[in-house]
Amino acid sequence: MTRRKRPPREKKASNLASLPPELLDAITSYLPPSALYNVSLASKALATYISTYAWKALAQSRFPSTCPSTSTSWPGTARTLCTLSQAWDRRAIVARVIEPKEGGILVWPAGKREEKWRKPRGQTIGFTPVIDVKEVERQGGTREETLVWSAGAQVVVRKRVRKEDEGRGRAEKVAWECYAPAGASEGRDDVTALHLLDSQGGQDSRVRCIVGTAAGKLEEVNLPGKVGATVEKRSFVTDGESVRSSSLLQSTTGSSLLAAQLGDTSIRLYAFGDSQATITANSKIDINAGHTASAKQQPRAWSVRLLSDTHLAAGTGPSTHPISVYELLPTGVSTTYVRHFTVVDTFERLASPPAPLQTLNSVYPIIPLPASTTASHPSLFLSGAYDGWVRMHDLRSSHDVVRSYIDPTDDSGIYSLLARGQESVIVGANSQSRLKIFDLRMGMKGYHYLDGQLEEQSTEITRDHALFLRVLDHRKDSAVYNLASASPSCPRVYAGISARVLELAITEAWHPKPDPVHFEKFRGGRTWNGWRAGEVLELAGYEIESQARQRLMVQSGLHGRHASAGMSIGGLDERWWVK
Repeated sequence: MTRRKRPPREKKASNLASLPPELLDAITSYLPPSALYNVSLASKALATYISTYAWKALAQSRFPSTCPSTSTSWPGTARTLCTLSQAWDRRAIVARVIEPKEGGILVWPAGKREEKWRKPRGQTIGFTPVIDVKEVERQGGTREETLVWSAGAQVVVRKRVRKEDEGRGRAEKVAWECYAPAGASEGRDDVTALHLLDSQGGQDSRVRCIVGTAAGKLEEVNLPGKVGATVEKRSFVTDGESVRSSSLLQSTTGSSLLAAQLGDTSIRLYAFGDSQATITANSKIDINAGHTASAKQQPRAWSVRLLSDTHLAAGTGPSTHPISVYELLPTGVSTTYVRHFTVVDTFERLASPPAPLQTLNSVYPIIPLPASTTASHPSLFLSGAYDGWVRMHDLRSSHDVVRSYIDPTDDSGIYSLLARGQESVIVGANSQSRLKIFDLRMGMKGYHYLDGQLEEQSTEITRDHALFLRVLDHRKDSAVYNLASASPSCPRVYAGISARVLELAITEAWHPKPDPVHFEKFRGGRTWNGWRAGEVLELAGYEIESQARQRLMVQSGLHGRHASAGMSIGGLDERWWVK
């Protein structure tokens, strides 16, 4: 009798869950988000690994300059960053004008509630808003946003708390406050500088902010948030000089720094903590110190900005060198600049005669270029100038300008800048409420929402574009004076035009599955995420490229496209069409 041979024992196949974490990290780092999600469905072990490690790694590697440093939910953060990137690429913006709603507005310093907001009345051309905003993520999916802006002599505060309720969708609560010093006069006491200070956390309902005025007051104001309570204030010494602009660098471990431009040529630096009742400047500089030109030929300061804890920049003009950078020392600010920048590009110099260029220009906003969401790069910064150009500067480079961003169809001056990490810069021009978006990535993208799709399915569109922030009841030509966002990962941007503040939600309103952390799906009713559908503006825009290829684009309202609407635009949000 012959013995039957046993079949060869099959080797147990390895699976992903059995691999060492180092190999899993290497494999998952190459996967697009959709594939990563599918892998998480394969087993409980993989789901745990991906939820704990992979989503965080994806967010930090694909979005290095916009990813927050901490998160209570990395899967949610990764989804927010991916959907936000897609919305920016598709130019998906939902805009409206915001102002205090009627009913229960807490008014300071009276400490009582009023039913209706008293709009500024003493302005001849409308107030110029200054805006700041902060958002805090709490445990349990709760997000607390505090928005402040100036309206003439008033400071308007909006507190918004959003929470995801299981089975009930998103719950949102909004509260309004207004503050104006007793006896303040519109025009004379207009707020010209405004900064939100970090809250104490927990259940603290206070709003702490620094307020500077045209009348020369610079104060820290503490709004208690409770009816009948008293507003607390402390002063920064200005000697009565008008506050023109300011910059805040807040510290949680040591003294915070406040740089203030007073009058036309003076800059003061204040170091302050929580213990001082009155704060005096530890140093001050005059931007024209040492200049031999006559008073009429000397430039004035337009803005001041703390680039980091080591350098301060001032935008000046008209001047051949309209940017001055000063060093921050233990004793204060260096009395003379350590770097003086022209705003003439290298190619302009090469194309010009050998004689040095003496072009006069003025620089208005200056912003540091963030290396990450937790710190600014100490060397890179952007400037916006009177000639309509946005320029990148590097303290490490021998060149005054390392890169420029221009709109060949518009040379109006630049009044505001907002960087989205190192991905893009949002630019506010001084005419037609025009907003411009320039891509900073020079062809390199860590993430694109079409990754993993067939090449023929993708649509290449021009990255740089402009928007007109049209407001139906706002007939005057206006600049975009101020731009603010809570963080580069936040899908909301706030823009200040003459006598108006606009909220721009960066999302596809008609998308069947929007980011649930921030938005709900539009279901065709009268409201969307607490907005009335009729409030939504129908913006217009164009691509920033040669005039020969330029086309005007128009948005539809939330309820659908007009019968007269033209063709939709491939690669863009469905609400856009070509006029």
